[in-house]
This record gives sequence, structure tokens and C-alpha cells, in this order.
Amino acid sequence: MRGTPAFKERRPGLWIDRQVLAGEGHSGVVPLLVGLVRLSESAGIDLLDSPASAEVVSKRVGALVTAKTDSEPCLLLARAPLPASFLSMRQPDFSVAGTNGARHDFVRINDYAQHVELQGLVKNVEAQLREGRELWEAARQFAISPAAAKLPGAKFKLCAILDEAFSSVAGVETPRGILGYSFEDPVY
Repeated sequence: MRGTPAFKERRPGLWIDRQVLAGEGHSGVVPLLVGLVRLSESAGIDLLDSPASAEVVSKRVGALVTAKTDSEPCLLLARAPLPASFLSMRQPDFSVAGTNGARHDFVRINDYAQHVELQGLVKNVEAQLREGRELWEAARQFAISPAAAKLPGAKFKLCAILDEAFSSVAGVETPRGILGYSFEDPVY
């Protein structure tokens, strides 16, 4: 994303990233659910690509320790379609231009009932890690490190979750550096 301010979450939140694609070979709206995934309950996630190098993972763990925030989501592919009502929701809280020319309209889910509905959709679904293997491995290492012992948020990984029905759409990008969850704040 270019020219995008980081938005640091003080409390856990769920966001819809409605990507409005326009360009050669792709158009339409693709929704992603952006939120925290509990690392301890994600052992069943299918890791498609080869493991990241130890050096890259170590650098990312160091960055997490220093920043005490996670603003680089992994991309998960899941069989958890978002209800159509989430595609036609209220005006976005903010919009940014993506690197590929797409517009990202971010809508924060504030309603408790909607949180419960979305959590239920993705809680026990099969998922594949499509992008960000080094981010995933670093989050898992950080979660068990001594530096994370007093940081409840370190037990979670920021992820963008894409419905597998959109997996073949060209031009979908992971929202990088937009949302950051503070590891220092308690998770409720």
C-alpha cells in the first residue's frame, strides 16, 4: 500500500477489507476478513510452501519484540464465505489505494452480534496459508518466547482471510502495514 498510515488497534477488532478491483483481467469486489487468529488453535492450517529460512524468521521475531505490534497479516484461504450482507455494509471507515491500483475499503465490525457471526464462520474451518510463511513462523516463535510472556496479544497472529471462492481472482492483495494490533493490550 502506498501512502497509508498505520492504524494501531488498542483492542481486538475485526475488519472487512472490501477490495474494489479495476484493471486488466480483473474487476469486481473481493472481501477479506482481517483479524486475529489464535496461534494455539491453528495447528491444522495447511502450510503450502516450504519453510522460511531461520535467518528471515529470526529477523521478523526481533521486529515483533521491538515493535510490540503486528501489522503484517498473513493471507489465509478458507472455506468461510462472508455473508452477502457484509459486502453491502455501511460506508468504509477509511479507504486506501493498493499497489496494484485496487481500492481497499476498510470497515470495522463494531457490532457484537456481527463479531460472533464472523468468529463462528472461521473458528473451525479448514484453512491454507497462502502468503506469509515467514510471518506465520515468526509469530509462532514469538508467542513462545520469554519476551511474549507478559503480552497476551502475542498468542495471536494478524491474518487476512479470503474465501476460497475468490482464490482464482487476479489482483487480490494482502493489506500490509495498515492495521496493527498491540501485543501489550489484553485480549478479551
